[in-house]
Amino acid sequence: MTLRDLRRQFPHVENQTYVNHAATSPISRPVRDAINDYLDERHGAAPDAPIDNFTAFQPVLAETKERLARVLGTDAGRVEFMPNTSTALNVLTRGFDWRPGDRIAVPDGEFPTNVYPFLNLESEGVAVDFIPTEDGTFTVEDVEQTIRPETRLVSVSWVQFLSGFRADLSAIGDLCAARDVHFCVDAIQGLGALELDVEAAGIDFLACGGHKWLMATQGSGFLYCSEAMQEKIDPPAGWLHGPVDWENLDDYDLSFHDDATRFRIGTTNNTGIAALHASLGMYLEAGPSRCEDRILANARHLAEGLAERGYRRYGSADPDAASGIVTITPEAPEALFEHLMDHDITGALRNRKLRFAPHYYNTIDEMDRVLDVVDAFDPVAV
Repeated sequence: MTLRDLRRQFPHVENQTYVNHAATSPISRPVRDAINDYLDERHGAAPDAPIDNFTAFQPVLAETKERLARVLGTDAGRVEFMPNTSTALNVLTRGFDWRPGDRIAVPDGEFPTNVYPFLNLESEGVAVDFIPTEDGTFTVEDVEQTIRPETRLVSVSWVQFLSGFRADLSAIGDLCAARDVHFCVDAIQGLGALELDVEAAGIDFLACGGHKWLMATQGSGFLYCSEAMQEKIDPPAGWLHGPVDWENLDDYDLSFHDDATRFRIGTTNNTGIAALHASLGMYLEAGPSRCEDRILANARHLAEGLAERGYRRYGSADPDAASGIVTITPEAPEALFEHLMDHDITGALRNRKLRFAPHYYNTIDEMDRVLDVVDAFDPVAV
């Protein structure tokens, strides 16, 4: 799939420059078509449309899990659908066998998703220790110094939502394994932009949503759980957490699937999964390695151009910590944000910082257009 082919899937490129994929991505033509096809079935306008398409949709569910497994570097039995990252993390926090005195290490400055589920355990005697960060970055040594003998879990964002700092997951995974600490990752700002192998990185539990870099819809999240970690989490119960005996639904045999499907407590967001299925298909066809290269090239070009113009970057310029996010701290962030919007360029304003997040279908020419519009901004006139 060529870049021209990719850009044809995103009609918005004809009238705006969208560099806000760390917030919400646009819907591509394949994703829109997949949603419409699913809704057409449920709508029942065609004579043979399976309005109750629960059974007919099962192959799409299975194939979507296979695609997720390919992207994650694992097998489909280790993956299960979730409404969002927060729900996935709550499966971990509410199901793990915590004991009073246990501790959890989390970087400070994290997005609340990777903080509140753990703070909510304080009433059970579990404490949260914050790994110190500087400009949204930290080192493996910072993690090591935060771990205590009582630490049972380290949870980090793969990519920090504001600084764009990419954590060294393999090094943190090795550290956690050596210290007998479980390792959890919030992957929403990295997956779909950067390549990942959860097993090689030693990740025990991962939570992610599909509406950012994976370019699906809100409500299309998922989790990964290693086989060893699965045995340490009591799953919630609904009715799809185990095999369903359709002939004897009132026998109430409480049994769970032997893989991550045990965390499925009820009917899934099939509209969102249809979208995720399509977006993953496009991503895999484009090639994850090629996508990562394009995203990093776009972000690097933008970061270098902004630095040449004197804008201070929030985060790290280390290539090993690079992601698709570039954030600056201008003197008048609100005014610059509005100036960009007036010129049909969409970034994001977070914590009085301006964040850019280009994707693999964006071009260097678009990055230059962003820089040209920045050049036209006069903070003195604000």
